[in-house]
Amino acid sequence: MSRRHAEPVRVEPDTSRTQDILERIGAAYRHEPVDHVPVLVGDVNYWITGEDPALIPPDYFDEGAYAVQLEFQTSKMAVHLTDLADDLYQPFLFPWYGTGVVPSALGCRILFATGEEPAVAGSLIDEPAAVARLEPPDPAHDGLMPRVLACIDHFRAHSDLPVSFTDNQGPLNIALNLVGLERLCLWMFEQPTAVHELMDFCTSVLIDWVRLQKQRAGVPLESGAFPHMIAIPPGFGGVWLSDDDSTVLSPPLYREFVVPYNGRVFEAFGGGTLHYCGNGRHQLENYLATPGLVGLNVWCMGEFEQIFEAQRIVGDRAAIMVCDYTPTDPEAYFSDLFAGLDRRGAIVATYPSAVTALEYGSGQVRPVQRDSHATGLAAWEVIGRLDQRGAR
Repeated sequence: MSRRHAEPVRVEPDTSRTQDILERIGAAYRHEPVDHVPVLVGDVNYWITGEDPALIPPDYFDEGAYAVQLEFQTSKMAVHLTDLADDLYQPFLFPWYGTGVVPSALGCRILFATGEEPAVAGSLIDEPAAVARLEPPDPAHDGLMPRVLACIDHFRAHSDLPVSFTDNQGPLNIALNLVGLERLCLWMFEQPTAVHELMDFCTSVLIDWVRLQKQRAGVPLESGAFPHMIAIPPGFGGVWLSDDDSTVLSPPLYREFVVPYNGRVFEAFGGGTLHYCGNGRHQLENYLATPGLVGLNVWCMGEFEQIFEAQRIVGDRAAIMVCDYTPTDPEAYFSDLFAGLDRRGAIVATYPSAVTALEYGSGQVRPVQRDSHATGLAAWEVIGRLDQRGAR
């Protein structure tokens, strides 16, 4: 099995670094004037999408292989911290089992393919009446939840680093996995009551699941969130959720069937940050109307006009994280970004993948072959020069 280090690496918490990072991120959430935008180089990816196939442990998702996840993650941290002492990355541990943990616990089948993330295999229910028969999961026995909890326990027993809750798909994504996209959208018109019942159920299950993970990890309910590796400081919520499918719904449907349920999740944890990939420009007013929303984490695919528009519309209501796979042309990408970006309330994050890159200008993700860490270092240099922040 190929690894970055032959032996497990122990990474200790660095209080000084952590406080500096939280202050810089907090300044963005408070929309304080800054000379330079805070930056994350996300080469400590916890998922395996975009990873060098030679570095993917074949047993990463196996039951009981929690030490494998610990070694995989800490070995990357050690490399990052050696060369990137001043970016926003705060080491933490992430029990990663794909995006279908909650659906798996509700009865959805999960596929495990070599070199791929665990994935939901098909929907679970096909008639509105089945919504009323759904029952909350037992996290000790159902689906992938027991693995997540056992992984959290292992992390706490063998490391002093903070431990996050697992990937957090929002109520909409959970509902889509249970019903299917086409069917759920049709029900929004023909069976709206059933959709609201389903969204209410998914929201309650999600809140209970995040609360349980936080209890196991020893993390306060209103802190300890890391949307795509970005540590959220106390005072700005303890949860993030992924809402990629917000980009495909119309604003009226999203406003009725999603906004109030996302708001319940955020308010349960003192506020939260919403993530989506793609272009969510048509939902900006809805994001702004979501109770408890204090941040947007946007993988914008190089479509910066939506970022600039979001800053104008959202104002100081929410911080905006501009994220993407590190592009094939970082000079052009970051030049255009900084030309229009208001530094107040902004965080920039670049994710150097060994096999995937954003082709700037086309909005497409392309296969590449490159060293992810070296790519991250090169992007860091470009960002520093273009943002005129020197070494910081």
